[in-house]
Amino acid sequence: MIPLWIGIAVLMAAALAAVIVLASSKENKKLVTEEYVISSPKIPQAFDGFRIVFLTDLHCNKFGEENEELLRMIDQCDPQIVLVGGDMLISKEDKPTDVPLKLMKELAGKYPVYYANGNHEMRLMRHEEIYGSRYREYVHQLKEYGVWHMFNETIILEQDGQYILLASIDLEPRFYRRFRIQEMKTEDIELALGKTAGNAFRILLAHNPNYFKTYANWGSDLVLSGHFHGGMVRVPGVGGVISPQFQLFPKYDAGEYHFGNSTMILSRGLGNHSIKLRLFNKPEVSCITLKRQRNES
Repeated sequence: MIPLWIGIAVLMAAALAAVIVLASSKENKKLVTEEYVISSPKIPQAFDGFRIVFLTDLHCNKFGEENEELLRMIDQCDPQIVLVGGDMLISKEDKPTDVPLKLMKELAGKYPVYYANGNHEMRLMRHEEIYGSRYREYVHQLKEYGVWHMFNETIILEQDGQYILLASIDLEPRFYRRFRIQEMKTEDIELALGKTAGNAFRILLAHNPNYFKTYANWGSDLVLSGHFHGGMVRVPGVGGVISPQFQLFPKYDAGEYHFGNSTMILSRGLGNHSIKLRLFNKPEVSCITLKRQRNES
């Protein structure tokens, strides 16, 4: 016969697990906006007050039947452009891509949309022996909708004769390995994007936040990242518990970080995939305002 205390412990554990599952299910649908203001003297006058929505890590999640809640919250941010940080789909053979594609189509009908890859898009691209032509078809459809799909490139965003730069980097698989964080050097970014030159304000879409200092040393003024899903479970006053690369209490989990003159906004993301767990960790639409910082005389 099983001792009474063991039976009670098992029941308590089962009850706790049920509470966590229920709470996480509700948390996954509690979409919120987070407001960020980025100030820099490098931001041109024409971009003073420029509004950006940053989206990442949807993983085929939906807020409303056709993502109408997500679309409504994006509209409320009143952006001039929408930047996408990757992992909007799930890289599994049985996972369709209609949810992110419908969302991108809707957004591209209203705003300029720039889409960079995450590790899930890159996995589709690198493993055609598993996924066939899904990546090429996905990118083709994005372009058909008018989305600018970025792949290791820098483009100019122009307004009223002035400009800022937008870059994206697609990291090699070694930078996503679990348990051990691979060292990244500035030269690794230069191989993909070249060296920085000039004094233009530079935004970098870089899915993995682990390498913020390297992105900053390369020359990015604003880094937009995701990938960590806020650490899945967030302990109040402590932060995220675990990253997708199995880092416990990662240094970067969510929010705003600074190194030198560079800022990183790390979104908690919009969804999840294998482990659909969120506690104290609401899905996020990042609303960013650029502000020209006046030099004091």
